Amino acid sequence: MVDPVFSVASFLLGAVVGSFLNVVILRLPTEGESIVFPSSRCPVCKTAIRWYDNIPVLSYII
Repeated sequence: MVDPVFSVASFLLGAVVGSFLNVVILRLPTEGESIVFPSSRCPVCKTAIRWYDNIPVLSYII
């Protein structure tokens, strides 16, 4: 039987890694753009994304 704590931890780790890979995939084709800086922003209006909106599950709940 799978431990529930392990399942939740695996889900959260997967969400964080998936979110980071999304940033990497979007920024790599752009030459000269760093993976880390600048911080996340809206692709349409270029407004900076708030820090708590970058937390995968928490931003959905809020």
